[in-house]
Amino acid sequence: MKTRSFLLSLPLVAVVALSVFGKETTTSKTSVKPGINEKFLDPELKVDDWLKRFEVESREVFQEREAVLKACGVEKGMVVADIGAGTGLYTRLFSEAVGPDGWVAAVDISGPMLKHIVARAEQEGQDNITAILSPEDSTSLPPDTLDLAFICDTYHHFEYPADTLKSLVNSIKKGGSVVVIDFERIEGVSREWLLGHVRAGKEVFRKEIEDAGLTFVEEVKIPGFKENYFLRFQKD
Repeated sequence: MKTRSFLLSLPLVAVVALSVFGKETTTSKTSVKPGINEKFLDPELKVDDWLKRFEVESREVFQEREAVLKACGVEKGMVVADIGAGTGLYTRLFSEAVGPDGWVAAVDISGPMLKHIVARAEQEGQDNITAILSPEDSTSLPPDTLDLAFICDTYHHFEYPADTLKSLVNSIKKGGSVVVIDFERIEGVSREWLLGHVRAGKEVFRKEIEDAGLTFVEEVKIPGFKENYFLRFQKD
């Protein structure tokens, strides 16, 4: 199928990704938050520990996953990238939503996370998923292929946002969408952990994304979101 063509050269377990599992990534660029991804670059990362943190009802994006999926507007046959896929929660949801004629790219900097996604996909018979191990400054996706890029609680982990966004925008089809879900960071309002962990607020992130060439479309209110926000952008 046409929607699969850009990924047919990569099997479910992306050959490029597996060949560099455990390989240290380096860059000469200036980091906006040094060390933000250190734990995810650990080749000995224990995925089970993160499952207990990511896929629990106390996490807003897990509790509201069906509302988020609906708001994304995913349709059958789409090509979707889950950027910073983590344990693959939304990768699996997108796989079902796009159906057998669609495709999902699970993009992450963590080899162990991607191995988990691949194993889970094989277990559940989701054969429209490709795992892609990316460096810290690129999505490693081919140009003009995506109908939707989904970035959930991950944008604040972009250590080199300008370069990563340039790569991402290049991979999106004209008229394609980008959904960004991240944490509200408001001095005097947000809890201490968020103020220390998330480098900037919604307005700063929105400007960075617009400066990369995407057009802001709307902010979608998800009923159960108290600390998160949902922004939609488009490539004109």
